[in-house]
Amino acid sequence: MSSETRKQRIITVDALRGFALLGILLAHMIYWYNAGPLPGEYFQKHNDTASGILGFLNEILISGKFFAFFSFLFGLSFFLQMNSMEESGRPFVWRYAWRITIMGIIGLIHHAFWRGDILSIYAPLGFILLPMRKLSNKWILTIGILLAINLPSLLMQLPGLIEHLTSTTPPPPPPSGPPPGPDPSQAFFKNVYQIDIWTMMKNNIISIGEKFDFQFGSGRIYVTLGFFLLGMYSGRKGWFAMSAEDLKPIFKKIKNKSGWVVLVTLIGGLGIYGLNEGFKLGWERSPVVGLIFGTLFNLNNASLVVFYVTGITLLMNRKFWQNLLYPLAPIGKMALTSYLLQTALGLVLFFGFGFGLVGVTPPWLNWLIAIAFFIVQAFFCKWWFKQFYFGPVEWLWRTATYFKIQPFRKK
Repeated sequence: MSSETRKQRIITVDALRGFALLGILLAHMIYWYNAGPLPGEYFQKHNDTASGILGFLNEILISGKFFAFFSFLFGLSFFLQMNSMEESGRPFVWRYAWRITIMGIIGLIHHAFWRGDILSIYAPLGFILLPMRKLSNKWILTIGILLAINLPSLLMQLPGLIEHLTSTTPPPPPPSGPPPGPDPSQAFFKNVYQIDIWTMMKNNIISIGEKFDFQFGSGRIYVTLGFFLLGMYSGRKGWFAMSAEDLKPIFKKIKNKSGWVVLVTLIGGLGIYGLNEGFKLGWERSPVVGLIFGTLFNLNNASLVVFYVTGITLLMNRKFWQNLLYPLAPIGKMALTSYLLQTALGLVLFFGFGFGLVGVTPPWLNWLIAIAFFIVQAFFCKWWFKQFYFGPVEWLWRTATYFKIQPFRKK
């Protein structure tokens, strides 16, 4: 690989990582950086047209997509680091295991401040990549696709579906009114947004089991591992080491196929939702329709992530789009610091020990704040790398990984 191609690959991957961070910030900011159920009245009082449109776009294009996008890049980075160290004869397994352990510790600290932390999920899954790296490309691709479309969660629905189809007794009528007992959204709101920072941190630490329950219950943990594997597969195939001319036909083909899947599944899902709402068919209580809708939903999410990755990579080979997308590279290069700073923004704006704006600012304003903050991050990161080799948290992470003070400030 020429030095110019290698430099282009690094910038492309960093810019993709920066784009993923933008999507993650928008997904978290729109509804006040919540990482759990909020009381319905906070959503209902912001029913203006702009917030409604952005809420729809967030659900269709952003929510649940960019954590998977970032997971793909994690898997790609795993392969690139492994390949680089093995080619140079340096030990990889123990160094990587220690590096992931440190990331897990950072994630647990981050989780204490905010329950939506993803690093504490990445760390245990990162260890699974070590034995799986021995699998063939065929198995990596197959397992990656099946996990990315959340097949395990769909299979878990089959016993209930079979019981429903074979049962001779009619299903019970839907409950009228709220379920008995305390409202979980009110409990979450009180334990996170309305208390001092130290009590909140204590509650967050205690609740880490609930976080993993959600990950397995929703299937997000399977999707994350699936995109880890797909990212590793793309690294093995050398796609991000190719010249633009060689990469274009491959990614264009993948982009077109994934785009058609996105379109078909979106039409199917919206059709089911529209018919059910329009004719009051009660399909929300049908396990069969639930399985069909869930399948369409998961296929749409996974395909849209693939469409984003391939489409944006292709755009980066055009001069006009390079001018727009390459400024994202410094943020991607400082991804961990940038991610933590985004959380700091959400805590200061919306939580009780900050300005306490949860439910106050409309979703459209939250998005404007997010975009403005991201632009500031882009300029800050660009300035930072003129002065320093690494982001501050990246430098600490790298120093702890190698048990040696790493160069920091540029002379």
